[in-house]
Amino acid sequence: MPDRFWRDDVIQPSLNHDVDQAVAEQQAILAKDPNNENAYFALGTLYHFQGATEQALQYFQKSIELNPASSAPHLSIGRIYAVRGDYDRAWKHARAAEALGAHELVELLDRYPQKA
Repeated sequence: MPDRFWRDDVIQPSLNHDVDQAVAEQQAILAKDPNNENAYFALGTLYHFQGATEQALQYFQKSIELNPASSAPHLSIGRIYAVRGDYDRAWKHARAAEALGAHELVELLDRYPQKA
């Protein structure tokens, strides 16, 4: 019971507060600069951390739209789809990231029997 108390009543609320604060900071950046791809990527990461993967996907996609030369949002989207078992979409983003120089998601997906 004490472990659960610390995790549920002390640690998790503190983490949520920090993430909520970081979300607010990124939204303030976007209010000043609505084309800041880094803020969109950061928001995607923060929402993914909170388990809001649909929102995370939207922010990662916006980051890609604003900076097609960035591999990071492709890697993040590909990982989300891989965890979901949507290998076609995971491979699409893995290949896009690989074309931009990031090979780690392709290497990870090569270990799975479902390849596109």
